[in-house]
Amino acid sequence: MKRNKFTGFFLSLLTAAVLLGSSIHPAEAADVSPQNQPATDTIGLVASANYQADNLAMDDQYLYPTFSSLSVVDLNPESLKLFYKFRTNYIFDLVVKGQYAFAGQQSNGLRVFDITVATPTVFSSHDISGGAYGLALSGSNLLVTTGLNGLTILDTSKPYDMPVIGQLALDGFSKQVSVSGNIALVAAGKAGVHVVDISTPEAPRLITTITTPAEAENAAIEGSTGYLALGLGGMQIVDLKDPAKPSILSTLDTRDFLRRVVIKDGLAYLCERDAGIRIVNIADPSNPKPLAVYNTYGGAWDVAVKDNNIYVADYPYGLIVLRYNPPVEKSIPPEGGSIESTADAVSVTIPSNGFESEINFKHEPLPGINTPTGPEPTLVKVGPFFRNSAWNDGTIIKPAKPYAITVKANTAGLTTRQIGALSLYYWDTDIKRWRKDVSTRLDTTTGILTATPNRLGLWGVFYDNEDAYTNLPQSVTPTTTP
Repeated sequence: MKRNKFTGFFLSLLTAAVLLGSSIHPAEAADVSPQNQPATDTIGLVASANYQADNLAMDDQYLYPTFSSLSVVDLNPESLKLFYKFRTNYIFDLVVKGQYAFAGQQSNGLRVFDITVATPTVFSSHDISGGAYGLALSGSNLLVTTGLNGLTILDTSKPYDMPVIGQLALDGFSKQVSVSGNIALVAAGKAGVHVVDISTPEAPRLITTITTPAEAENAAIEGSTGYLALGLGGMQIVDLKDPAKPSILSTLDTRDFLRRVVIKDGLAYLCERDAGIRIVNIADPSNPKPLAVYNTYGGAWDVAVKDNNIYVADYPYGLIVLRYNPPVEKSIPPEGGSIESTADAVSVTIPSNGFESEINFKHEPLPGINTPTGPEPTLVKVGPFFRNSAWNDGTIIKPAKPYAITVKANTAGLTTRQIGALSLYYWDTDIKRWRKDVSTRLDTTTGILTATPNRLGLWGVFYDNEDAYTNLPQSVTPTTTP
């Protein structure tokens, strides 16, 4: 059940109160000014499939959704073809290395599947004292969280034998583990997050334990920075440059139960269960900036990312694929400047004194499926679509003079007449319709459009069926000589 606003507000106050009494004090909370509110229309749905899953693993070729089965799915988001499915006991976590998939199956221990054959087969099974829960690979070693027993390290170079080479007893219930170099983070529920030295796998050593304001569900580590998923306690970002003295860089409240955080290319992907997916810019870990949200059909339990495709285990409804292109944001001085967005092939040039003061300019690529539809029956969406905005000190700023937009239209599959009818349109928020920008000029050989508007807001490339098909030259009937 989704929390109401009062419950969320109460939990935020409670979390803040606990943090004040915590042994590790966080930095200031993340900036949530209007310009940093996450967009709700920049993530688009690409495809969905009824492959029940609450965990995902991925390699270069395939996606591996798991539940009480192990599936192998084509990464191509347009097809999501299911190659095969192997029914087994519930899989708590899965990691893939070469031809083998390692599955933590709780009290059923650890199973190794051979995934190179036509149908996945059990290659070997291993009893794990305490059970096998979260998994992480470190070179040829596999780290396994073992519930009340702590952490176990196995050697995967012999996947049939999988000898145990190291163990470490830890407080709490060890759920998940992540690794960076010689440091492992173990999310251990009420006990917090354990920081473990694995430089000697035969003798792993507890360095310290991070006390958390809520139960630690998961933890990700990237370089010397840790990202802690704390259920209803949100996300904490931790500086681990000195692993013995971790310090909280920032905190970010959750919109629902935060089950998992996945880090990819400077972005954090938050699985907030009933609230869906949230994407956060973590370029500055002390000031994470929410960029976009997508409310999934069910609950976002896990996520895997490849290029700009986001694969979500949307339990219990199945697997969905989303697409997202991050915004481009830049400070523009009074002398002017330019912004290039490679994701949607759009460039913006601001002339000198184009705005009355220095501004922050943001360009956001948008999926066409999320853009509004007006009353114009003859307009056909082509794309790209995007939103331009500018502000200074939290105040929205309008251009003082026209600026330049250059756009490469998506001309694949269009006829010559359709290309000739292309134009930039802007969304008129007053009358709720798309209006043609009269300054647009088109190069029909390249499909590049240029315009010099004096407005920001929502933009898109369309062609008008009326222009493409009805405004044709009159046919001439040849005369015949009697």
